[in-house]
Amino acid sequence: MTHYSIKDLEHLSGIKAHTIRIWEKRYQLLDPNRSDTNIRSYTDDDVRRILNVSMLIKNGYKISNVAAFDDAKLQEEVLRQNKTLLDPEKNIDQLLFHTVNLDTFGFEQLLKKIIQENGFSKTIQNVIFPFFERIGLLWQAGSIFVAHEHFVSNLIRNHLIVETAKFDNHLSEKKVLFFLREEELHELGLLYFNFLAAENGFRCIYLGQSLPFSDLASLLRSTEFDFVCTTFINVIEKPELELYLANLSLIFNKNKILIAGRQIAIHKPKLPSNVAVIKNNKDFIRRISA
Repeated sequence: MTHYSIKDLEHLSGIKAHTIRIWEKRYQLLDPNRSDTNIRSYTDDDVRRILNVSMLIKNGYKISNVAAFDDAKLQEEVLRQNKTLLDPEKNIDQLLFHTVNLDTFGFEQLLKKIIQENGFSKTIQNVIFPFFERIGLLWQAGSIFVAHEHFVSNLIRNHLIVETAKFDNHLSEKKVLFFLREEELHELGLLYFNFLAAENGFRCIYLGQSLPFSDLASLLRSTEFDFVCTTFINVIEKPELELYLANLSLIFNKNKILIAGRQIAIHKPKLPSNVAVIKNNKDFIRRISA
């Protein structure tokens, strides 16, 4: 069983630790274990309860009423609220709840509902990407584990692959190559660009994670592509990044190289003339459609 601090509950629920203490004292909302030095410790059940409480409070419920709900009543009210969720922040809260519980069925059911209401592209842009930003912050704070990130990453990855496979562009003359450099494993952003290219009629060749540069060079010398696209998320020093881009530019000097990712934003590297930074999804579509 995982144990959480009151700070973990604050990070996960958005409710201040001071407020949680008051609710414990006034309404007996939670009953944490305490160490010999009176430090609170919370269980998975406590996390589930505070996430449910947080969601209801954000939807206008009074804490004096919510605190009296048992776990079954809490869940019933949350599910009832979930039927009318339209606000991305509310969706993110609920997706986080399913993530903490490693609840594949709940996560998938909610995600399908959001996609039905908003469409796949808007769901990725307005819900999933902000959701992963929050996951990253919680991981940095130590409130969730790498296992949670892997859990949701694989679920979203599967959706991106399935949605992209719906486009039959194998006869298209326009081709884009997608890849990640060696030691680069974060592919959700690249998979989304791959989806957008397929949606816009391109034949997409997706090579995935950690591609050796020698293999990439051989492929680019022997096969014609209109664009090459990659992202840089894992830590890389600026000189190494600029050298990589320079070498990539040399072997793919006829057409455009499109790049994005956290490391590009951090380092703002010097760019060869045929390399362009993707600012967002609309910018990506504009560049491949020019």
